[in-house]
Amino acid sequence: MAEKTLPGHELRRLRNVSLRMLERIKVGTRGITQALVDNIHEKWKLDEVVKLKFEEPLSLNMKRTHEILESKTGGLVIWRSGSSVVLYRGMTYNLPCVRSYTEQKLTDSTKLRVSEDGKSDITHDKQVKDSVRIRGSSTLISVKKVKDVPEREPVHLNNLNKLLDELGPRFTDWLGREPLPVDADLLPAVVTDYRTPFRILPYGVRHCVGNKVMTKLRQAARMMPPHFALGKNRELQGLAKAMVKLWEKSAIAKIAIKRGVQNTCNERMAEELKRLTGGTLLSRNKDFIVFYRGNDFLPPVVVESLKERKKLRDHQQDEEERVRQMAPAFIHSKSQACIDQLVAGTLAETMAATARWGNQPSTVDVEKMMKDSTLARHVSISRNLERKLALAKGNLKKAEKAIAKVQQNLDPSDLPNDLETITDEERFLFRKMGLRMEPFLLLGRRGLYSGTIENMHLHWKFRELVKIIVKGKSFEHVKQIAISLEAESGGVLVSIDKTLKGYAIIVYRGKNYQSPLKIRPQNLLTRRQALARSIELQRREALRHHILDLQERIGLLKSELEESRNGKMVDNEETLPLTTDNSFSDDEATEDDSEEESLAMYDSGDEGNAHEELKQVQ
Repeated sequence: MAEKTLPGHELRRLRNVSLRMLERIKVGTRGITQALVDNIHEKWKLDEVVKLKFEEPLSLNMKRTHEILESKTGGLVIWRSGSSVVLYRGMTYNLPCVRSYTEQKLTDSTKLRVSEDGKSDITHDKQVKDSVRIRGSSTLISVKKVKDVPEREPVHLNNLNKLLDELGPRFTDWLGREPLPVDADLLPAVVTDYRTPFRILPYGVRHCVGNKVMTKLRQAARMMPPHFALGKNRELQGLAKAMVKLWEKSAIAKIAIKRGVQNTCNERMAEELKRLTGGTLLSRNKDFIVFYRGNDFLPPVVVESLKERKKLRDHQQDEEERVRQMAPAFIHSKSQACIDQLVAGTLAETMAATARWGNQPSTVDVEKMMKDSTLARHVSISRNLERKLALAKGNLKKAEKAIAKVQQNLDPSDLPNDLETITDEERFLFRKMGLRMEPFLLLGRRGLYSGTIENMHLHWKFRELVKIIVKGKSFEHVKQIAISLEAESGGVLVSIDKTLKGYAIIVYRGKNYQSPLKIRPQNLLTRRQALARSIELQRREALRHHILDLQERIGLLKSELEESRNGKMVDNEETLPLTTDNSFSDDEATEDDSEEESLAMYDSGDEGNAHEELKQVQ
């Protein structure tokens, strides 16, 4: 703007003057305050330009600082470098001498319009335009307060300004855009007879705010100008009262935290305001605190109506209580003698009870009843266990089908006939080297799969041996895995040793090793398929143990049932609790569909990267 409004030679002169200036004004975290504006105008009475040095946070956005500085002071920025700014007061600065010169020139131009002819009017019009421009620029530049607001504000901005004027005094040192927020520090710290607003939740409305509504409110608050500027942590009753008044027109109250104020804590501010207003905290950070009025907020008109209704209800209750207390005076109690004779404890009652319940069962009848009850209980438990056994066998068949479905893609390789051999000395040396190796491959729950062979070939690119750690249950199982690794990779099995981490399988790549074109074999399972197989194998093993347990308990119950029928009284309390076990109950039937879906997902998956876990071949 300076290059467009000032001549080139004048701009160079002012910049040279500013470069020779030693004094500069430092602007801290509080920003461009009214005191700074007054100081700049005092400097302009002596010097044409003023040099300023800005610190954070204003130095982070110097373009915005440039605009705020020109709007508040009325000057013109002629030079800016980094966080340093040179501000020129302008050719028409509002000094007494300049003001008198402008007025004199304006009167002269007016006289010329009346006296001269049309030809001189052209020259006169140019002078009038210049004078009007000078006067307009001088009037726009204010010594005290210059606001960067359009002449015709939008309707919503006018309404917001009127509302903020009703809430309290404005914060004149605000660095953001219009409108200026209310200075919450100037509001009364303690309000007489202030109470938290009365709240009641409408019928069918939840007290908490949902995630979607919360997100929309936060998005709306992000684009909203702040209503208040706060710089203290406690004694916020005046601010709370203003927020409640604001909530009558707006659902959100946004509070800006003043910069440069010592010992401010947004957490304490939010807690205090939440306690005083009862609103819902949407967000808070070092710059802003946003409150939502809440779903249970009631306008003052509704609160007054509810209070009047409550007073009317209390009055009606008092009237009813008074009438209730006066009622016994009008009622005459008349005691009537009991006509019917009491029969409790008499001979007639005893005889009637004996006639009805007098036939008590004998000892033999009691034993027979207990035996029948025991037999019925054993039969019921046996049927329940048989039903569970049938369900478990059905689940076992499904697990077998799932394993067969997963292993359709498995085509294990056989050991080659011309297998490379190594001498005993080489085997001893390779075993010693392999046990000392730090890098190793861990064979996890997936067992042997295509990623295992791929990792072995990646190891063999840099070293001759590969060490695989297997946490197997038995040596035979680990030996089977080692033979499968030797067949699939094409290497030479060196040894199988038991270590602290598990069984260590050492495989030598061979003397004539060449890396295959596809280091990941296509005849083995993928990572997803191997995990599905591991899960189904684990399920099958658990079902087998469960079936054996059920068969054992059913046999025990049948033997007890035979003994009971033969005349022996058997009621084993240790066996019955076992029959009430709810493991593998009917709920498993509902899980079959989800298991089949998971198997379909595993079957559809394919490997894209090398993995470090290894798979187990069944």
